[in-house]
Amino acid sequence: MSVTDRRPAPATLPHLAAPRMPQGRPSLLEFLRVLRDNSLATYGSEAYTADILERRLFWRRTVFVNDPGAIKHVLLDNAANYHKTELTRRLLEPGLGRGLITSEGETWRRHRRIMAPAFDHRSIVGYSPIMAEIALQIVDDWDARPAGAEIDVAVAMMHATLHIIARTMFSSDSDDIVDVVERGVERYQAEVRPRLADLLELPLWLSRLGRRPRPELIFSEFDEAIDRLLASRERASTAQPNDLLTRLIAARDEETGGGMTAKEVRDQVVTTFMAGHETTALALTWTWYLLSQHPAAEAKLHAELAEVLGGRVPAHEDLPQLRYTRMVIEEAMRLYPPAHTLSRTAVGSDVVLGKRIPRGASVLIVPWLLHRNPKLWSDPERFDPERFAPERAAQRHRFAYLPFGAGPRICIGAAFAMAEAMLVLATLAQRYRLRLAPDFPVEPQGLITLRPRHGMRMILERRR
Repeated sequence: MSVTDRRPAPATLPHLAAPRMPQGRPSLLEFLRVLRDNSLATYGSEAYTADILERRLFWRRTVFVNDPGAIKHVLLDNAANYHKTELTRRLLEPGLGRGLITSEGETWRRHRRIMAPAFDHRSIVGYSPIMAEIALQIVDDWDARPAGAEIDVAVAMMHATLHIIARTMFSSDSDDIVDVVERGVERYQAEVRPRLADLLELPLWLSRLGRRPRPELIFSEFDEAIDRLLASRERASTAQPNDLLTRLIAARDEETGGGMTAKEVRDQVVTTFMAGHETTALALTWTWYLLSQHPAAEAKLHAELAEVLGGRVPAHEDLPQLRYTRMVIEEAMRLYPPAHTLSRTAVGSDVVLGKRIPRGASVLIVPWLLHRNPKLWSDPERFDPERFAPERAAQRHRFAYLPFGAGPRICIGAAFAMAEAMLVLATLAQRYRLRLAPDFPVEPQGLITLRPRHGMRMILERRR
């Protein structure tokens, strides 16, 4: 696969935050320590350029696929042969249950059909005023702060996207549920890390020995909040809002006529809250970081916002005209993909790029590596939103860029997330530019998602 976006590189490039690569071959204990702390720091330089790479951990085989054609084979052409890994289920199911991210087969297909209308174009158009309204609330909060105030933009973006999910998907205006989710997500990311027993797929009870607290208890407070939300719907005598929660409760299987169980509804609600807010918040956080390091791109963004919006609040119908705004977010997700790793298990044996993939082997597709592969991207460490100009994007292999995954299991909320990110960025960037706090350490940390380890402390600067 040849590079399709060659452009001259500037004489100097800002140094962009990235994990330190391993030096030499680490010991098993050191590898496990680094993997638990930051999976992205386990990749050496060869992982960024190899089309296919294999790791062995005792009897467990893991194959890394970094070629777009081979990725298409795994995620689309032969997708039925590749299910979510046991490790994914061990890390996510205790908190998320069997939602869209972790379920398989007919259960996944049935639930996806039920949830799809909540993420169609007409629904997203209806959600857009809520997205802009919540972005305006952030502006009001920032306006109330003194000039030059310092904020953690990672926290601000998480709070905003949680409120958007709560109101659009579940018609809930409660700050309580937002606070509960924030606490639960922070604890889950910090405490649920893979152990050697998980990597080797040893019995689950062995993996959980000595693990405190038990992962399924971390969301107990959230479960109580969801129970209250469901109970309030059951008690309500008035017409129910036409939101995702109503659809989940009312859904009936076309063949059996049966509805979703209370546990199934709970799992989809938790999954939507978790997956529906954090990835978009992280995409926005990394976008603010990159803009702060690239004043020319920031100026071009501001010029587009002035031309298209002229200071007014953006609406959904403005999105097609906000081309550079979209390109900025797309390039931010290339460099810092919130969903940094896609993992599958081979249900049956297969051959990929001439390599035999045995039944039970893990296959990892790592957007962090794929998006920085110099065979696919010229100057891959450079922030260049113009890569996503339509004429240049059209020259790229569809499976060279995977911020939302691909194939049948592509993220159901991809269009929702892009509209949300564009409306929030356009609203805030008209009024503020953000500058990274002096000497603040920025470090991407690959946990369940790609987070800035220390948050993102930035200084608010009002625009005239």
